[in-house]
Amino acid sequence: MSIVEKVTKTRVTLKEVFSNEWDTSIMPDLSNNEVEKMYTLPSSKNKQIAQFGVASACNFSLKHRSIPSYNLHVIYYNFPEIGKSSSKITKSSCDKIESLYSSELIGPFDSIIMIINDNISESLQSSFDALNVKLQNDLESIEMDGKILDEMKKSKYYLEKKHFRNVTVFNVNNLTNNIMNHRLVPEQTAIRDRDQIKEILEQNNCNTKQLPIILKGDIVSKYLRLSSGDICKVTRKSIKTGEYNFYRICY
Repeated sequence: MSIVEKVTKTRVTLKEVFSNEWDTSIMPDLSNNEVEKMYTLPSSKNKQIAQFGVASACNFSLKHRSIPSYNLHVIYYNFPEIGKSSSKITKSSCDKIESLYSSELIGPFDSIIMIINDNISESLQSSFDALNVKLQNDLESIEMDGKILDEMKKSKYYLEKKHFRNVTVFNVNNLTNNIMNHRLVPEQTAIRDRDQIKEILEQNNCNTKQLPIILKGDIVSKYLRLSSGDICKVTRKSIKTGEYNFYRICY
């Protein structure tokens, strides 16, 4: 599969995965030829965007359905020129991503999906885990304006501060097919509401430490954009017992 075909497929997957919570209406369905034209456009004149490499014209942003002032930015990072190989992604990429916040190119509460054409090594993931800790610590000193707070209260998605200002890294191959559509993958949904989580624990006579764990680095956690303390509700089907729910706590 060519790199352009992969980028085209990631758009389809992201549109499917995020359509419930994010306004994906701005994402037209594009052919491989149309994506290739975007992919090969000259780098942005903005130096901070240009440093992300080829395919920066494929980047896009989505607005949250309940909190319009909250955006999710999708960045294709360090992709190769067509016909060439990608260079290795290093931890310096974290500094480049962090600079988007410090330079105010994106909003202080916005989150980022970073797609790379390279394996996500343990050291690279650790670097981004550390970046997210830093971004969250910085967020504690940033006062959320009244508009966002009002939108959060009215939102049905139960977002807290921990759900903002996060960077999630995907290998491009993780997005060429939507694993949630696979017949062997049960339906999975994010539960963030504290009252609902409390009710689940009471119904199952347990506490969060007794629930099976799903790590933040798990591909399903990334799809659902889970934060620590959120619950992943897994709906399984059995011929004998019918439908039943299984719960995992995110760490």
